[in-house]
Amino acid sequence: MDLDTSAFGELVEKYQRKVFQVALAILGDKDEARNITQEVFIKAFRSYTGFRFDASPETWLVRITINKVRDHLRKERLRRLLFLKPGTFSDRQLTLVADGDQSPEEILREKQFRESFTAFQSGLKGRENEVFALRFGNGYSIREISKVMGISQSSVKTYLYRAIEKAKEHLAEWRNP
Repeated sequence: MDLDTSAFGELVEKYQRKVFQVALAILGDKDEARNITQEVFIKAFRSYTGFRFDASPETWLVRITINKVRDHLRKERLRRLLFLKPGTFSDRQLTLVADGDQSPEEILREKQFRESFTAFQSGLKGRENEVFALRFGNGYSIREISKVMGISQSSVKTYLYRAIEKAKEHLAEWRNP
């Protein structure tokens, strides 16, 4: 079966943003998410002729994305262990666009909240992080996450529940009195 490059080009055009959003939601770093997005489409291109359309193209690409992110995180963790270099995941830089109507105190509080939230999310590991990112970073339903990750809906709910409980605990100080 010959590869229809125009059909693949349409696939890239249609799903590139979604793949990037999933990678960004899990990794929190735009440059890393761009690299993962490229790797996903290279992998998809190489295996496109074998794609049987048992799942939707979006599900297929998101599965590849999650696997590429997992590989990336494993390699990064190993690299940090071997070379004793600090990781970039917990000390990500956040960009804050200040609205002209915000006071300096509001801007600072928002920046602190974002940093706290980023620290919380970088503390989530494995499937908890993936489920949390897919649900809240990309708006996937429980059923869609189950399908994409190849796990039961009850497992998705369990991972999501644990992540939400950790969020409540970690972000408790940010609740309004």
